[in-house]
Amino acid sequence: MTVLRCSLLLCCVSLFFIAGCARSKLPANARPTAPVKATVTYKGAPVADATVTFICQEGEATPAFGKTDAQGVAQMKTYIEGDGAVIGPHKVIVSKLEASTSGKAADQSSPDYVPPAEGGAPLPTAKNLIPPKYGMIGQTDLKADVQKKKLNEFTFELKD
Repeated sequence: MTVLRCSLLLCCVSLFFIAGCARSKLPANARPTAPVKATVTYKGAPVADATVTFICQEGEATPAFGKTDAQGVAQMKTYIEGDGAVIGPHKVIVSKLEASTSGKAADQSSPDYVPPAEGGAPLPTAKNLIPPKYGMIGQTDLKADVQKKKLNEFTFELKD
């Protein structure tokens, strides 16, 4: 009986220690978060491998990030895996880019032009695979209000 009590006590102490270590990974100024699942579709189909970012609109807060899977679903992360996004209203940006080394000459008059190293190949260019407005904070119309609850679920249908 004593061995059982010692084992139980040791198990409880271990769980307490592990929980304390997980909390210690949070920054001192961490704001409360809630789990968030975001689903992204475009033209009725799930968008895989897109980057989803939740940017809190109340005060300074760390943004939440996620990458969509084959079903277009992203689990958001702010500080640690699975914590979701900061509670409050957010603007949401979604981007999906493809690098292209198309072989055509880059526009040398562009302010973004970077010449290749001497004898080097041209730098790849990025091609948007979804409407670019969703990837810019000033143009996106996507919003989400993260509440303190077990799971916040949002679906974003991107349109041309």
